[in-house]
Amino acid sequence: MVNPWKTYVKLSAVLMGSHGLTKGSLAFLNYPAQLMFKSTKVLPVMVMGAFIPGLRRKYPAHEYVSAILLVLGLILFTLADAQTSPSFSVIGVIMVIGAVVMDSFLGNLQEVIFNMNPETTQMEMLFCSTVVGLPLLIPPRVLTGEVFEAWNSCSEARLREAASLEKHVLLKKLRDALESLKGRVVGRNKDDVEEAIAMGLIWRQK
Repeated sequence: MVNPWKTYVKLSAVLMGSHGLTKGSLAFLNYPAQLMFKSTKVLPVMVMGAFIPGLRRKYPAHEYVSAILLVLGLILFTLADAQTSPSFSVIGVIMVIGAVVMDSFLGNLQEVIFNMNPETTQMEMLFCSTVVGLPLLIPPRVLTGEVFEAWNSCSEARLREAASLEKHVLLKKLRDALESLKGRVVGRNKDDVEEAIAMGLIWRQK
């Protein structure tokens, strides 16, 4: 690892804040409204890039104009394509704006890390930021009961998969037995066995 852990603590905090506010805002906004706000992310990214130490990126005026036109186009496209009108809530708007701001920090912070340590790999970036955030996410999930719900869902999925696999194994054995029997009969009985095999294959597909 080429970067200190404190670097990934900052990155993980911003990452969790961005995802948490984005998902939480859907409790107060509908999807077209959230998408409309998220479409403006390019502007905060450009603005934050001019103030973050280690980056200090400056953009000419025409690039800001291009970004504004791009954002307006995305918003109009979202509104035209949406099946329902955007639904706004003050809390939801504050949350999604916070998510957009954190997104702008996230992208620029990752770029600063890569610039300061060119040996940093994407694998290290993803792994370390996830590992740091994992201990912080477990306590709230336990308190809200989401961990137990996820565990129960996984257990039910395994049971369904096992039952489905057992069904396919039994059907395969039945088909093999019918195929073996098919080679031993002739005439009308052979036609009956072929019909039974066809019925077995149809049942297997269901």
